[in-house]
Amino acid sequence: MAPPDDLQAAIAALWLEARPRMFARIETLEAAIAALGDGGLEPELHERACQEAHKLTGSLGTFGMPDGSTHAREIELGLADGATAADAPALAEHLAALRRAAEAGPA
Repeated sequence: MAPPDDLQAAIAALWLEARPRMFARIETLEAAIAALGDGGLEPELHERACQEAHKLTGSLGTFGMPDGSTHAREIELGLADGATAADAPALAEHLAALRRAAEAGPA
């Protein structure tokens, strides 16, 4: 059952407000995964990326984007498990799917 039109409009308005923050978080993940692939992920960026992935997991779920939330969670788990340069391609795939979900916005 689809949400009422007024609820959909409210979600859309909130998404427009939150969207820049979501994409800033995605950009942090992009930087971290690129650095990981190059073998130079600094601890500060690593920690920040883990935090941003965690925030995206919850935020995208709240906005009704379960696919985006799932990919953010996979990135969070991958980074938290001591990812190495060899893990960067798989994380980059999750990142691309996360970006696509965020660009599509709430259903």
